[in-house]
This record gives sequence, structure tokens and C-alpha cells, in this order.
Amino acid sequence: RAWCLEQARQKNYSSSFNPNGNGYLSVYGWSTSPLIEYSIVESYGTYNSSTGATFKGTVSSEGGTHNIYTARRVNAPSVQGTQTFTQFWSVRTSKRVGGTVTTASHYP
Repeated sequence: RAWCLEQARQKNYSSSFNPNGNGYLSVYGWSTSPLIEYSIVESYGTYNSSTGATFKGTVSSEGGTHNIYTARRVNAPSVQGTQTFTQFWSVRTSKRVGGTVTTASHYP
């Protein structure tokens, strides 16, 4: 489910996640002013979506550590049509399939 991350939210989840290849278990959303795409990745399959992005640091949240990355997308699909925007990924260093995600911990 996608939603606007302009307001802090807390999401509790429990899941099974066993992709055959690639996939992402994440909290995903957009802000629109400025236009930013966000993903808080709790687990992934064979490909880490932050590959090639710029490492910005780490954050400790929900009992784990997340690496923060950014990338610039030029003339790419967005919630406002084809635009140039920044992507942010917060990728958990130890994958998990259940718990709580507090968006404000990742993107204050």
C-alpha cells in the first residue's frame, strides 16, 4: 500500500516473504512538495534497490539499523506524471518480516 509520508505514521505488520528472485517488503510512499519517493525496506529478495545510490548514513529504529540512500531520478514516472525527483531508501541491515515501522524515525 502506498500513501503520502508527509505525516508521521506507524505501521505494524506481520508477513511471510519468500520471493523467488527479487521483491521488496517495504513501507512505500511519496511526498509532493517537494516531490520525493520513499521506501523503508524491511526485506528484499535478490536485489538491494539501493545499489548505485548515494549512501547518506545510518539510523537506528525499531530494534535494528537501516542504511539511508538517495538517488536522483530524471524524467521518470511519479505520482505527478513524468518528473525529476529524489528517491530515498532506508534499507534494514538485518531483514525481517514483522514488526513496527515508524516513518518519522527514517524521514523526519
